[in-house]
Amino acid sequence: MKDRKLKQKGSLSRTELIILIVSAVVTITVVSTCSPLFPFNPWDDANCFFTLGRGIIHGKVPYRDLYEQKGPLLYFLYALAALISEKSFTGAWIIECVMASLFAIFSWKTAKLFTDPPLYAISLVPLLLGLTYTVRVFNFGGNAEELCFPLLTISLYFGLKAIAKGDGLPGNGEAFICGIMAAALFWIKYTFMGFMAGFCLYILVMALMQKKFAKLWSLVWRFIAGFAALSVPILIYFLANGALNSLWEAYFYNNIFLYHSTMPLGGIKDLPVIRNIYIALYCTIAISRSYPEFGIMFLLSVASLFSFGKKIYRKVWFLYFITLAATLLTVFTKATFIYYYVYIIAYSFGIILIPFIKGLEYISKKMKERSQLIKIVVVSFIAVCFALTLLLGKNSYLLLQNKDKVAQFRYAETINQTPDAKILTYDVMDSGFYTAAGLLPSNRFFCFLNIESNYPAILEEQHRLIKEGYFDYIITSYFCEEKWDNYELVREETDEYVDYTGVKALNGFRLYKRK
Repeated sequence: MKDRKLKQKGSLSRTELIILIVSAVVTITVVSTCSPLFPFNPWDDANCFFTLGRGIIHGKVPYRDLYEQKGPLLYFLYALAALISEKSFTGAWIIECVMASLFAIFSWKTAKLFTDPPLYAISLVPLLLGLTYTVRVFNFGGNAEELCFPLLTISLYFGLKAIAKGDGLPGNGEAFICGIMAAALFWIKYTFMGFMAGFCLYILVMALMQKKFAKLWSLVWRFIAGFAALSVPILIYFLANGALNSLWEAYFYNNIFLYHSTMPLGGIKDLPVIRNIYIALYCTIAISRSYPEFGIMFLLSVASLFSFGKKIYRKVWFLYFITLAATLLTVFTKATFIYYYVYIIAYSFGIILIPFIKGLEYISKKMKERSQLIKIVVVSFIAVCFALTLLLGKNSYLLLQNKDKVAQFRYAETINQTPDAKILTYDVMDSGFYTAAGLLPSNRFFCFLNIESNYPAILEEQHRLIKEGYFDYIITSYFCEEKWDNYELVREETDEYVDYTGVKALNGFRLYKRK
């Protein structure tokens, strides 16, 4: 009887699904520069992924033919995006809409597990989406963290649903789905596996405490089966293309040993376990201070734990903190970090809905005679806040602009004067010049990747090819003026740019042409 009631609470009506999906699509369309409302996504990370995706549909193999450092599944997703549109980020925008819809749906399903919300309370979800996708660590849209945190929201829902059910253990089908999602995380960015490690530890503790060994084994083998279902085809792809060694070197070895140097912290902080905990706490606090809107959302998600009932709060807190700790310990492993790493913990923002829904329920009961007025006021206020959140986002300066707003397309006019031009982005990451010009890289190391000091093969190849006059054009940063004997500067421009700090700046490039 309890399982049937729980199933009914977790189910969504058609109206709810429409509201959630439309809210997600509207949010992504207005805030992500991948959407058709923007001229281009100028972010170098997203362009690196898209260049790899475009390369895949033209027969190039990641790592072997085009070198980048994220996981292969991310490139396969961008290959799917390139099949939809190779000249724009429309395909990436569609993928973003799907993932944001999953985040909205499972955040609302989570809230419904522990509340009985009136339909008008669903208006809180668009505002949650607006706040989640306009924090500055989101940047321009399309990065790995953004595409992956909704998967963790689904897993968190499975765990909380199991707690609401009573024994704290998910179902067999859910274990299989978690295995697939764990494989997706592993093959996009393996440092995201921390959440799944914490989730598995939680399940192990719950099963052992209740002595449900048969149930534990059933969950384990289904999880492994789900992981293998996605992993085996990926490995077969690289095996068939003779690129397993390239996969190992680029995605695993170089990322683990070469990508960031490990700096000493001094004193007791250099002890192995203490060092890991210190770095995780330091990075989380530092980013939350630099991006207070994200820090507030994070603190609200933690504070929302107090809204759970006394009968289950221990299990909820254990699940939340074991997965959060495991996530932070695996995402932040070195003293140097990048701001958007923390965005993966946005998976927990959905539980912020619970105390606010309970607050609306309380107000509605106290003011029954004015319930209709309350609904109108609440929905109107939330709608205004949602609209302001989207329109005041850091990417609004590019909204509804023409393509000539960004240098990538202005430079493409010059580059395309040379048929089948060979180009290189030198000392700067791929900012979209390949895509804007409709070209693919003609060499393996096609851009700067923050690893050159520890992996000299990149610059060695680039310098050799430049000396040979292999490229027709070379693009560098505006702040990188080069003197090559066989290349001349033909163009230099700066664009208005709002960086990840939310500050307006100038972002410029130089274009060199072979003499």
